[in-house]
Amino acid sequence: MAFDTLPSMPEDKTERRANAGMKLAFRVFINVAIVLFLRSYFGTFFVLQGGYQSIAIVALTFTFLNMLIVPVLHVLSLPIKMFAWIIAFILVNAAAVWLAVWFVTALSIPGVSLAIGGGIIGWIFVSVIFGVGNWMVKAVVK
Repeated sequence: MAFDTLPSMPEDKTERRANAGMKLAFRVFINVAIVLFLRSYFGTFFVLQGGYQSIAIVALTFTFLNMLIVPVLHVLSLPIKMFAWIIAFILVNAAAVWLAVWFVTALSIPGVSLAIGGGIIGWIFVSVIFGVGNWMVKAVVK
C-alpha cells in the first residue's frame, strides 16, 4: 500500500505575516550580532560610540538598507558585474591557451608548433573562441 503525500495547504494571511515578522526579527538579530562582533573585535575599523541604543540604531539601519537599498544596487551594478565576468572569462581562457602553447612547445615534436599571433587582440580572440566553443560543448554534453 503506497502512502501518497497530502497536498500542501495554502498559507493564510496571518501565517504569512507571522513568517514575515520572524524573518524581519531574524535579520535584525543577525545585524545586531554583526555590529557587536565588529565593535568588539574590530574596533579599530568599526568605531561605534554609545551604548545599547547606538547598537540598535546601527543594526536597524543595516537591516533596512539590506532589505530596501541593496537589491536596487545589485540591479544597478549588473553592467559592472557583466564586465567583470567577461574579463574573468577572457583571462581564464587566455591562461588555458597559454598552457596549451607551453605544453605543445615543451613536447618538442619536430614539425609541431603552436603560437598565437596578433598580439593582445589575437590572444583575446583565440581565448573567446575557445571559451565559447567549450561552453557550447558543455551545454550539449550536459
